[in-house]
Amino acid sequence: YRNIIDKFKDSKNVCLIAHLEPDTDALSSMVVFRAFLEKTFGLKVDIFADSEILPANYQPILEGSKLNPKVKKYDTAVMMDSPNLDRLGKYKELFENAKKTFVIDHHSTNNYNGEYNIVEVVSSTCEIVYKILAEYDYQMSVAEYGKIYAGLITDTNSFSVGAITSDTFKIASVCSEFIDVHAINANFFNSNTLVNMRLFAKAIENMKVYEDGKIIISAVKKSEMSKIHANFNDFTGIINRMATIENSQLICLIQPKDNDYYVSMRANNGYDVSIIAKENGGGGHIGASAFISDRKIAEIESLILEKFMRELKSKKPIKSKLF
Repeated sequence: YRNIIDKFKDSKNVCLIAHLEPDTDALSSMVVFRAFLEKTFGLKVDIFADSEILPANYQPILEGSKLNPKVKKYDTAVMMDSPNLDRLGKYKELFENAKKTFVIDHHSTNNYNGEYNIVEVVSSTCEIVYKILAEYDYQMSVAEYGKIYAGLITDTNSFSVGAITSDTFKIASVCSEFIDVHAINANFFNSNTLVNMRLFAKAIENMKVYEDGKIIISAVKKSEMSKIHANFNDFTGIINRMATIENSQLICLIQPKDNDYYVSMRANNGYDVSIIAKENGGGGHIGASAFISDRKIAEIESLILEKFMRELKSKKPIKSKLF
């Protein structure tokens, strides 16, 4: 990593930009990498992510640091945990206008938009950041170990999906020596609000099931969100719970996002939703991907059903032996 990371040495003003509506991995990797750049190279670093409002349980990641400060001119920009420029939302131009650009990401659908790219299909962007810091013998704080661990567990849904290797577990093991794993797990997996649960109930109520339950598609309308006073971030975790339904292989949840719809997809047993996302301007990885669409709900449902049927018929599920 040094041959790329050392190129930060002659930078002056740096911005890190995560994907819109950032998740735990995006925020954690960005905050930890920011601290590394500031302490290692003495840089001034600002962090950005296009978001309406962060969920309450994400706030501790920032530890009071300013997200989305007043925009200025940056000579260096880093796209983090984002597979393409469009996923940067309103901060896309910050990246495009920088003289020097880097990409640090773990998605298989990455477009390699940077002058310098560190793209590895691993569990999370936090895993990549940890490896970079280890190469520099950077001494992480307890909080930074916690954030790396949080990125690992949330992007893999408690080590159940994604590109998980022995390295993933080794990093988690090291982190666990310094942190309260029970508290971190509880914060990100056991903090469901009443609104979130009501949205989950609505998503289940609206489910359409095909191919004996192998395909599940659900959409929540803006009017239904309004009735329970929900916002976009209240959808957190719902698609992952839907993906645990027995026999489900390909799952989609269509969520209102401003004047468009956020189309979140999950795949079990080796099926691939990343191609569908990339075809529609989004990104992700095999088991979890998403894109934004300005189509009507019925049109999105029809599109997803067609793509899911194609995927279902094109390959057989990977059935791993339990023991």
